[in-house]
Amino acid sequence: MRDTTRMIATLVIWIAMAALIGGLLTTPTGAIANAEGAVLFGIVMVMAIAGVISTGMVWFAGTRGQRLDTVQRSKAKRHTSNRVERLIEALDDDEIYDLEALLLARDQEGSGRQHQP
Repeated sequence: MRDTTRMIATLVIWIAMAALIGGLLTTPTGAIANAEGAVLFGIVMVMAIAGVISTGMVWFAGTRGQRLDTVQRSKAKRHTSNRVERLIEALDDDEIYDLEALLLARDQEGSGRQHQP
């Protein structure tokens, strides 16, 4: 995630939290209308913690995914030789001869191009 996207997501989270807390604290009816100071403080604290956790997930979850993606790519590079070996083992004799001929032809074309000025 880009930093501008993270900033917008953070702004949306905190605007939603402010609107939710403001709505809860100013409503004249409902379960929270008769709440006392300690209960109101607890509700606001829980909402603030939810906002902090949401913000942390927005900012740090993307970097964890990038690290995992990098690790997976490096593992794929290490296993490339295994993949080629499995592919060659799956070929029958005629396909192996065709592959050898193709590789020799490409090698001769490549060496011919290098010697020409």
